[in-house]
Amino acid sequence: MKSLCITLASIFLLPSFVRAEDKPQPVTRTFYVSGVECGSCVYVVQQSVGETKGVSEATVLQVIDNYANVTFDPKVVSDHQIAQAVREALPIHGMPYLATLKIKIADFVKNEPKVKALFADWKNWVEIEAVDKNEGEVLLHFLPFEADEKKTGPQGWRLEHLTEAAKKAGLKFTLKHEG
Repeated sequence: MKSLCITLASIFLLPSFVRAEDKPQPVTRTFYVSGVECGSCVYVVQQSVGETKGVSEATVLQVIDNYANVTFDPKVVSDHQIAQAVREALPIHGMPYLATLKIKIADFVKNEPKVKALFADWKNWVEIEAVDKNEGEVLLHFLPFEADEKKTGPQGWRLEHLTEAAKKAGLKFTLKHEG
């Protein structure tokens, strides 16, 4: 009987002790979405992003700054692929919806050459726009991107690119998050 209990426990309990790195570690990011003018826009953007592989939740809101809070597995899908899903949503009013990230970079004015050098490496994927240099407020615009269907995993630009490069360059940044 004791061995039966141990066997049953190992069958039902051991799978819950799967290595942490094997389990998805979802993240939630706020993508600011331009072009959202009505409830139908909200619906098509939310539908397009929600159907993206690796996305577990997408909530699109139409307010002064239209945005989508997206929870996803960064081992499956990239920030760029999510931004592309926003772009590929059926444009109800004729113009494509565009996703951006709002970033605050500490000491931007002092570090502007370093920041521009970092983003120059990603010129085929993203562009930055300094909204308020003194406050370090920057918009990150995603350029059109076509994922290779034969490849698995995240493709295109990922926030991890900025995290790693900023650390090497001695820069600090934060993302604006809504909700």
